[in-house]
Amino acid sequence: MRFTMRLVGKGRLPSMIKDQFTPSGLDEEVEEIEVTDADIRRLALGFIQEAFEEGMSHGLDSAALSHAALFTAMMDLVTQFGEEAVTKFAEELPMRVQRGDYSIERCVH
Repeated sequence: MRFTMRLVGKGRLPSMIKDQFTPSGLDEEVEEIEVTDADIRRLALGFIQEAFEEGMSHGLDSAALSHAALFTAMMDLVTQFGEEAVTKFAEELPMRVQRGDYSIERCVH
C-alpha cells in the first residue's frame, strides 16, 4: 500500500493518508509528497510525543502515560499480528533496551 503525506493549509500541517482514501475537492492548498516508512514512523512518534505533552499538561505523570501507551501499543500489535508474533517481539525487548535502542541519545528510525 502506498502512503502520501499531505501538507495542508497555511501552516502546512502534515497528515498521513492512504492513497485510495484521498478526499477530492478540498478547499485548502494541498501538496502531496511520497514518504518513506521512516517518515511515517517519525510523524507517528511526533503525534505520540504531543499526546504525552498534552497528558502531562493535565497533570498526568509520564510513568502513567508510558504504561498506558505500552498497553495500547501491545493491544494493537496483538490485534494486527497475533499473540505469537507479539510474544516473539517482546522476547527481544530486553536485548534492545540494553543495546540502547530506546535511549534518548539514539536516533529515531
